[in-house]
Amino acid sequence: PPQGLVASNPPYGHRMESPETMQPVYRALASAIEAVPGSWRVALITSDAAIDTALGRTPAQVVPCFNGPIEASVRLYDKGDAPASLVRIVSLGGVERAVPVAEPNTQQFADRVRKVAKERARWARKAGVTCYRVYDADLPDYAVAIDLYASIDDGLFARVAEYRAPRDVDADRAARRLSDALAVVPAVFDIEPDHVLCKVRHQDKGGGQYRDARGASRVVHVHESGHTFEIDLGGYLDTGLFLDHRPTREMVGRMAQGTRFLNLFAYTGAATVHAAAGGAAGTTTVDMSRTYLEWAKRNMAANGFDAPQHAYVQDDCLQWLASQARAGERFDLVFCDPPTFSNSKRMNARSFDVQRDHVSLLEAVRDILAPDGTIVFSCNLRSFKIDLASLAERGLEATDITAQTIPHDFARTPKIHSCYLVRRSV
Repeated sequence: PPQGLVASNPPYGHRMESPETMQPVYRALASAIEAVPGSWRVALITSDAAIDTALGRTPAQVVPCFNGPIEASVRLYDKGDAPASLVRIVSLGGVERAVPVAEPNTQQFADRVRKVAKERARWARKAGVTCYRVYDADLPDYAVAIDLYASIDDGLFARVAEYRAPRDVDADRAARRLSDALAVVPAVFDIEPDHVLCKVRHQDKGGGQYRDARGASRVVHVHESGHTFEIDLGGYLDTGLFLDHRPTREMVGRMAQGTRFLNLFAYTGAATVHAAAGGAAGTTTVDMSRTYLEWAKRNMAANGFDAPQHAYVQDDCLQWLASQARAGERFDLVFCDPPTFSNSKRMNARSFDVQRDHVSLLEAVRDILAPDGTIVFSCNLRSFKIDLASLAERGLEATDITAQTIPHDFARTPKIHSCYLVRRSV
C-alpha cells in the first residue's frame, strides 16, 4: 500500500495555557487523523504529551527538539498501530462507555474515581453538601485532586488540580496521566468535557519555581449551608471557596450570634457570609486585595447582607490591626486564616511566614479582642506546629480543634489544615 507522512505543529501549552482550552483542538485533530490511511505515519511537533490521550495512541518514537525557544518533541505515530488502551467506564448514571487513553494503568484510576464518587455522592446527599472532593491523589501515579461543584446556573462541574510530580517521575508520562484523567472524569460523572476545568503547574525559566497556569474565568454560583457563593473555576489558583474549611465556616456561623465579627485575610468573604447569616451584630472584612474584597461584597449581597453594619477594608492586615488597637476597637469573634507565606509588595518589603510569625500575628489580634472574645485561627501549612509556650507568655491559650473541622471528603488528608480556638488565658 502507498505510504506517506502527515506532519503538524498544533497549538499547545505555551500558546493555549489551559488543558480545557486545548481539548477541542485535540479532538478535531484526532478526527482528522482518523482519515489518514493506515499505512501512513503521523508526526506532531509539540511540548504536550497529553496529546497522546486525545489520539488514543502512544508514539512509536519521541525525538526531543526545540520549536524556537520552546522545548518540545517530535512525536511519531504509526497509523496502523492499534489504539493504546481503552478504559471501560460505567458512569454514575449507568451509561457504559469506552474511553481511549494513553496509559494502560488508567483503568485502575477510573475504577477508583467511580468507587469513591459513589460513596461520596451518598454522603453528600445525606449531608446536604453540593461542592466536595471526590479524589485526592488516592493512587500515587495519578497525582490530582478532583472536586465537584453543583452550580445553580449550569449543572455539575468538575475541577481537576494537578499536584507537582516528584523529580523521578518522567514528565512526559505525568502529562499523559493528567490528560487521561481529564478524559475519564466527564465519562464517570456524565458531564460534558467543557464542564471539566483543570489547573496545571508550569515550571518557570531557571527551574525550581512553579506557577499555576491561569485560564479563562468560568464563573458560576453554588450553594453551601443554604447560602449562595460565587466561584471561578478557571481564572485563579483557587475557586473562591476552600472546600476543606466548610465545617469551620459553619462553626463560625453558629458562634456569631450577636457578635462583632472580624474576618482577617478574608479572601472572598465566605466566612463573613456565614457569620452574618448566624446573626452577627456587625461584620468587618479585611483583605489586601481589592479583587477579593469586591468578590466578598458580591457574596454578601447575593445573600441579602448589604446593610451599613457590614464593613470592608483593603489593607495589610498586620498594619490594620495595629491601627485598630490604637483606636481602641474591639471584636468578639475573629476568623483568622492567613496565607502560608506572602511577600506582597504592599507589605512594605516585609514577608509573612505563618510558622515564623503566627505568635506575633495572634498577639496583634489579641490587642483588638474583647475580654471574652474568641479567635478561630486556621492555617494550611501541613507541617505547622503551634507555639503554645510563646502564646502563653502573651496571655493566650489555644485549643486544637483540627479533627472536628476536617470534613468527610478530606478525611484521607487530615493535615490539609490546622485549626485552633484561641482565647485570653484565664
